[in-house]
Amino acid sequence: MHHTGLPLSDPTPLIERQHHIQILDDALQGCQKGSGGLILVEGRFGTGKTSLLRAVRSIPPVEGFAVLHARGSASEADLPYGMVSQLFEHLLVSATSEERGALLSGPAAMAAPLFDYEGGGILGDIPPAREQALVRGLYWMLVNLSERRPVLLLIDDIHWADDQSFRFLQYVESRLEHHPILCVAVMTPLHQGNDPETTQVITSPSRSTICVDGLSQDGVRDLLTAVLPTDPDAALVRACHEATGGVPFFLRELLTDLQLRGDEHQIDPGSVARTAPRSLARSLPRWVRLVPQQHRENAHVLARALAVLGSSGDFAQLAKVTGLHQEEVTDAASALMDIGVLAHGTPLRYRHPIMRNAVYDHLPSTFRYRAHSSAAKALDGDGAPPEHIAQHLLHAPPSEDSRTVDILLTAGEKALAGGNALDAVCILRRALRERVPEESLLELLTLLGEAEHRARDPQAVQHLSQALDLTEDPVSRANIAFSLSGALSMAMRFKEALDVLSSVHAQVAPHDRELALRLRSERVKLASLSPLTKPAAEQDLAALASEDGTDSTTMLIRAQQAQAALLNGEPAEKVGRLSEDALLPGALVAEPDGGAQAAWLAAFGLLCAGRLTDAASSLDDALQEAEARHLRLAVEDVRALRALVALRRGMLGEAEVDALTALNGAGVDASPALGRPFAVLALTGVLLLRNQISAAAQMYDRHGIGARIPPLSTYLPLMVARGQIRIAQGEVEAGTRDLLRTQELLREWGAKCPALSPSTAAVQALCDLGRLEEARALAEEHLAAARAFGSDRETALALVARARATPGPVPLEDFEDAVDLLTGSSAAVDECAVLIQFGTALRVAGHPSEARRRLRAASDLADGMGATALSKQARQELAVMGVRVRESARTGVSGLTPREHRVCLLAAEGKRNQEIAHMLFVTVKTVEWHLSQVYRKLGIASRTELRDALTRS
Repeated sequence: MHHTGLPLSDPTPLIERQHHIQILDDALQGCQKGSGGLILVEGRFGTGKTSLLRAVRSIPPVEGFAVLHARGSASEADLPYGMVSQLFEHLLVSATSEERGALLSGPAAMAAPLFDYEGGGILGDIPPAREQALVRGLYWMLVNLSERRPVLLLIDDIHWADDQSFRFLQYVESRLEHHPILCVAVMTPLHQGNDPETTQVITSPSRSTICVDGLSQDGVRDLLTAVLPTDPDAALVRACHEATGGVPFFLRELLTDLQLRGDEHQIDPGSVARTAPRSLARSLPRWVRLVPQQHRENAHVLARALAVLGSSGDFAQLAKVTGLHQEEVTDAASALMDIGVLAHGTPLRYRHPIMRNAVYDHLPSTFRYRAHSSAAKALDGDGAPPEHIAQHLLHAPPSEDSRTVDILLTAGEKALAGGNALDAVCILRRALRERVPEESLLELLTLLGEAEHRARDPQAVQHLSQALDLTEDPVSRANIAFSLSGALSMAMRFKEALDVLSSVHAQVAPHDRELALRLRSERVKLASLSPLTKPAAEQDLAALASEDGTDSTTMLIRAQQAQAALLNGEPAEKVGRLSEDALLPGALVAEPDGGAQAAWLAAFGLLCAGRLTDAASSLDDALQEAEARHLRLAVEDVRALRALVALRRGMLGEAEVDALTALNGAGVDASPALGRPFAVLALTGVLLLRNQISAAAQMYDRHGIGARIPPLSTYLPLMVARGQIRIAQGEVEAGTRDLLRTQELLREWGAKCPALSPSTAAVQALCDLGRLEEARALAEEHLAAARAFGSDRETALALVARARATPGPVPLEDFEDAVDLLTGSSAAVDECAVLIQFGTALRVAGHPSEARRRLRAASDLADGMGATALSKQARQELAVMGVRVRESARTGVSGLTPREHRVCLLAAEGKRNQEIAHMLFVTVKTVEWHLSQVYRKLGIASRTELRDALTRS
């Protein structure tokens, strides 16, 4: 047995071990006074026992000790006196002749033959009496050494000690307390048939047993803080603790693996959950060696099989997958639980997810394929749900078995119905790798194309087109055409989408009148996007007006009629009424248009008509229904529009949450759906109101389209958002071009409604550029349109725009009329902005008292909304007049409401939004809203900054 010593350093600090170190320190001090003994450090694989043993050497009293150390090894466990030799060899080799003589003097001489290497030492079995003499001699060697200075024995992995060394330790253990000899031994708990003598020695320490376990969640946070370049947030700490169970060895390997991949600076919980260090996979055989010999091979087979299965509570099924007998599976599982590889209880699963990931990821491909195939067959034979079987078929090679196709089709259909479009795509693409029977190919391609369409995957066009070519049935073709036209639209292939709808409409009209109505309505939606096809859309809509259909079709047609009235500039009162009529009692979300087109159009009409509360209410109902039915596209579109409504109402936190949810759901590379441009516009407004101009620019770079925005109505909100950002950045000329180009495209499109136009913002920008005549003409034109439309908001904004563009004395009456129109309305942001401009005009006109009143009202309104930019503007105007402006009381911890403070504390503790909502009996959306207010008042941007912000306060 080689002398390996102990490593001198460890990259991870000792955490939550202070109590253990204190016990060892006390024992060392007691040993110095002549009272020795045996301390057992017990813990499972990887829990840091060796690190604790290493820490003993850095405790101050050790400086005066003679330190002997040894480490057990499975490969050397049968070498007689191997561990004893490790303890004494180095001491004897380095000793002088005089020192060696002193050590082996007296009764200790009985141990001399063991170290007589020239004479061959002790080989093979020896009689009990001779062994007893050797053991006594070794004991007296320790006593002789302790007469000069205290002795410290450090023994790592004592469970691998040879039998003779165990008997030596058993002999001396009860005799140490009368001498200054302290033995600290480390072991992993072993059960199931170990030698009784072993159990007696290692379970009867004369001093105490130190039990070492994994770190708590707080301990994991402390360790991550110590080794990472930035402080970890609560989600990362929780993910690391869940993956590793707080086992220090696993944590170290996790961080090393992430560092090798270059992720240590931006670790996210998702990457932690997926991490599979190769070093842990290599450690499995070493870990399994702790299992009794008779179960070791079966335990290794079961451990690898469970890495594939994930978990299983069916021992008969495990026997089929592993090829073992059921009794062998039971014994192997029990042994793996004993050593800590598997968690106790059923279903069987790995105790630490990171270990399962590591073993699975580094299994040989052939073993993995066989195991997944065996698991799929076993589950299918037991009548398991198709979605469970499919998880194994995804990782198994094609079998050319029609049963496999049936299972995958059913599983894909269930995933799609449950709203898991990405899962459905994976499952159905796997089915396509099989030899698909001709009678199943149409269904497979249709389902796959629909799943890809909902997941915004461009391959949807290819698979839906193939499905359309495979059937001549008009009804089947019509149902496929809905998804195909949507997929083509996302790819900006609008003409092809219209052609598909037109051709299928002609085929289905004689067979299914309801389907024909829905197809024609879908054609109206697409044709309305371009000025070239808008006349055709108006003709189709006029024809649909006299048709009767189901509630969902009728609702969609009415919503499209409301939209047509809006585009044609008909009065706001009529647009609002038509929009309200479109919201029939019952379902707000209906297939096959992805869900929420009718509700979205109706809410948009209410928004433009100035009925913000009604629009928000209808969108709340539509969102609830879309989420319940797992319609992802509908959820994104509804949230995007609801963000714009919330922005107008001054609810910036809610607007931000909805906009970000819609954008993050769509993905960076997704083509704009109905709502995404509105989410960008809403989030731009929120960030600019918070004076976060660079953040707005970065957001637009991520979610916008780029330099060239297509001249289609769907994309106009993106052009407006870009114009607003450019103006805020000081690029007024470029921003004005965007706003005026939007106005030009609206004219080409035939849109006459002033609520769609960015004219008032363009007037302000033109004034800043000194182009007053152009600004005045645009302002008068817009005011006339606003008055004809009859919306208080549009009229108020147009009056302010005209006042800004009027040369000479400021027309205060325009500002006053605008304020009167907005006072008490739900358009809080516009009311605040107009109050500031009115206050400024009053100051310039020499009415300081009235100016102060208006500006103070604006300041309070801006503070309540968290509109930093408006608040700053109002305060600057007040400061010009010499008014001492106090900071808002609604900032800092003192500005938090009781509910906000409670939410803040729970979030700082690491609670998730769902947990907080459950504890406070509120919705998750309410928690999101409170957190957004907390961030604003504390001047932070994310959850990770909460703890520091509270500490500072």
